[in-house]
Amino acid sequence: MTERLQNAELSWQAGSPESDRFGDIYFNRDGGIAETEHVFLQANHLEERFAGLESTSFVIAETGFGTGLNFLCARDLWLKQSKAPQQLHYISCEKYPLKVDDLARALEAFPQFAEGARQLIDGYPAPVEGFYTLRFDGGRVLLTLLLGDALEQLPRLEARIDSWFLDGFAPAKNPDLWTDALFQQIARLSQQGTRFATFTAAGIVRRGLQEVGFEVEKRPGFGRKREMLAGVMTAPAQTNEESKSRLPIWSLPPEPRTPGTTGPVIVIGAGIAGASTARALAEKGIPVQVVERHASPAQEGSGNAQGALYAKLPAKPTAHSRFHLCGLEYSCALLQPLMQQDPALGDLCGVLQLALNAREQSRQGDIVAADAYPDSLVHAVAPAEATELAGLQIDTSGLFFPRAGWVSPPALCQALLNHPLIQCRYNTPVSDLSYHEGIWQLEGTSFSARQVVVCCASSSRQLSPLSWLPLKPIRGQTSQADAPNGLSALKTVVCGEGYISPPLQQRYCFGASFKVGETDLDVHEDEHAHNRDILTRALPELGQALGNEPLDGRVALRCSTPDYLPLAGPAPDLNGYIERYAKLRDDARWPLDQSPAYQTGLFINLGHGSKGLISGPITGELLAAQIAGTPSPLSADLLPILHPGRFIIKNLIRGSL
Repeated sequence: MTERLQNAELSWQAGSPESDRFGDIYFNRDGGIAETEHVFLQANHLEERFAGLESTSFVIAETGFGTGLNFLCARDLWLKQSKAPQQLHYISCEKYPLKVDDLARALEAFPQFAEGARQLIDGYPAPVEGFYTLRFDGGRVLLTLLLGDALEQLPRLEARIDSWFLDGFAPAKNPDLWTDALFQQIARLSQQGTRFATFTAAGIVRRGLQEVGFEVEKRPGFGRKREMLAGVMTAPAQTNEESKSRLPIWSLPPEPRTPGTTGPVIVIGAGIAGASTARALAEKGIPVQVVERHASPAQEGSGNAQGALYAKLPAKPTAHSRFHLCGLEYSCALLQPLMQQDPALGDLCGVLQLALNAREQSRQGDIVAADAYPDSLVHAVAPAEATELAGLQIDTSGLFFPRAGWVSPPALCQALLNHPLIQCRYNTPVSDLSYHEGIWQLEGTSFSARQVVVCCASSSRQLSPLSWLPLKPIRGQTSQADAPNGLSALKTVVCGEGYISPPLQQRYCFGASFKVGETDLDVHEDEHAHNRDILTRALPELGQALGNEPLDGRVALRCSTPDYLPLAGPAPDLNGYIERYAKLRDDARWPLDQSPAYQTGLFINLGHGSKGLISGPITGELLAAQIAGTPSPLSADLLPILHPGRFIIKNLIRGSL
């Protein structure tokens, strides 16, 4: 369960941070960088391993993130020694994350890492338990922060680690970390040849690592510390039996591709989901061909001029809300560098969620009372503060999300597709998919591939292998108008019954209607009137000022699922699932023992509804990780709620299939 985390409480000695909780320093005052280089980089042989790397990725895991100094040192070495498009994936646990101001203060001591520190601070997540992935250096480096107790987070990690940085305060001062459970997880995530290094030479650590299969040696420590430990895993990698105990067997992923052996991956669709998937694959060194039926990207559900970027959180966190929060943080971190290059792409100006009726007031009151989220993520505001934040009169209370904002989906898609390993094939409709001898043929085109990711929303059901998918279209019409003269411009996104963003190029975009099952694409005046009405209830001045202004409109179909979560993962073979799991019709608790039946090489990223800006980018990273065999950006317990086979399982249990 997601919990409110406690930030680290620090004392400062000559500009260096010390943990009040553990009474230990975060880095050596005599030379923090030199210590990291000696203990972690050199003992893990990273300079030569980076320089001689033949695969497309390298994975480091760490047991205590602290100030991020180890990460910044590893990133710096990676950028100097590796070759693009190889990707470093750095995974780090932290139970007591530093406050962002403390993080910035600590890293001021290392001006040589200023650029990396800036990217870290820009993307640093709110202190809420979960997995949070940040992109650095145009995707050459990924950092996944596992916020929470390492002994709870590591079992949720799906990855193969190449090197371990066993950091975190000394065993004598933090005994709760250095346990048999930790060493077992380190072994589970390792493979033959995985190396480790740690500053400590404590016997409990040496014995624990030896017992799980590491060959351990003592080495000279750094500075006044006499000894440290390093070594290599000699036991074979564990099988996926433990994964089977953590994941429902029907949701186990297929074996990943071997990079460079199966040719380019084809992505069908150039909206948010398709562009995000293509970019994540390309950043892992995998060539991509994007096939799009329109003349340019983002012409359907991703085509609105602006979209609100925020997550509607419940008082009591759920698996759904944890996914949406991880997606929000991922999208914000993704957008930070892109918006610096193109300010018209979006703005993390904050989002006001107004309580316009008694039901919403009660819901927001429950959120405030539960106190499950830090103020840096969301906090209550009275009408006067809401008015100040918006720059226009607001007469109701609400919640303010200071880390959220708005995005131009078409501009985001263009930016994501701008990568040397991505080729876009526009004006190329796909009539069907057929499979023969390991190859998917895109019917109606000359394109084929061993691996295909379908990201074309509701139209994916026109493809025979996916005709069974439980997708439903939801019509939505947005309205656009010139910003009225004589009225201050809106300063933040405002959401109530609809949404409106600050003006882009002196034009407002607001709405939207929500018509389940309707597929008409004509602009309707009654929906313009609806959009004006919900705008006026939220922002009376602006709604009245736009009351007589001519409105332009745009209609698109959201693609949604019965539980309003996306379908992201390998495409099931419907008949194979039914055959293997038919016993569920008689007994929902039947002990399943067969791995899932998939359509080889076919993946889907669909059904994002109105939340595509926070769900599309992170599921793109998830799909790329599953294809390339790199670490998942999401914890294992969230994968079943996104898995495309979940509705087959539910319908078998219900007896409707």
